Amino acid sequence: MPLPALNELPLLIELKVAWRRLVDPRSVLITLDNTGLVCCWAQGDRWKQRVVNWPNGVCRDGMPLQRDAVGELIADLILDCDCPGAELVLCLPMEAASWCVVDGCGTDGSPGLLSQVLQAVDLPFDLAESYVTSSPVQDALAVVGVSRSLIEAWSEVVQLADLPLRRVDWSLTAAQRTLQQLTLAWDGDLAWLVVENNSFRLVLFRQRVPEVDHVFNKGERSACQREIRALVSAWRARDPSSSELGWWLSVKSEHFDDWLILVDGSSGELCLNEPLPSFAEPWDQGDVGLSPLQHLALLTLQKEER
Repeated sequence: MPLPALNELPLLIELKVAWRRLVDPRSVLITLDNTGLVCCWAQGDRWKQRVVNWPNGVCRDGMPLQRDAVGELIADLILDCDCPGAELVLCLPMEAASWCVVDGCGTDGSPGLLSQVLQAVDLPFDLAESYVTSSPVQDALAVVGVSRSLIEAWSEVVQLADLPLRRVDWSLTAAQRTLQQLTLAWDGDLAWLVVENNSFRLVLFRQRVPEVDHVFNKGERSACQREIRALVSAWRARDPSSSELGWWLSVKSEHFDDWLILVDGSSGELCLNEPLPSFAEPWDQGDVGLSPLQHLALLTLQKEER
């Protein structure tokens, strides 16, 4: 029986991987939905992007239902992409978290003070069963809650993949951070429409603070558009002195004109969309492109993890 080559010994392979993790740690960005994940990583001075589809029933609304299978898939993906120093940055889909804006707790996000304030706030998530993060929004805090069971599930997945979990983010707030940069020159109110996997979501900002976040029931596009216009009109009527309204439409390019009808140009409303900068080369020419929301979120994560 031939002996294994020296470079094939399991212990030596583990030591090489551990060494490369130590000397060449790198963030690998992963954003996911019910159909699959998008993986982005730096290769030299360029970023690469790879799209992988889930097997049926493996992941739903950000929850890994088959943890062994997801862990094995991610481990194989990292190995195939030659990223042994990978530290995962996980971006959860919209369905995986809830948020709200909280006034009166300071913008420093002090954990003790934030915890006290949240006890008296009507939250869209169960405080006792959630991991909570916060980020400054003008003179308030945007507070995001993710269920403990979901975070614990992903912690187990990355352990099974033998990888460190560097941080967890949420696609909506990550994308919002890029949106804020892209609309810095806009001083008016902002309506942000997100169409993602047949889910319709409208976030309305006044003075850069999100005041309304509404998810619309799935149905005909025309009916949804009427609901959106009614909601925007009611919101604008609450403050007669409100400034001009700009729109950002996070919808696929082939459906953009179908949603552009929402922008009432006769009332002075403007569409603020501009082409998003490309930041990664596809691993395979057959890879499906990013959704607009994923693109915004990954632009943020790439900038923050450089």
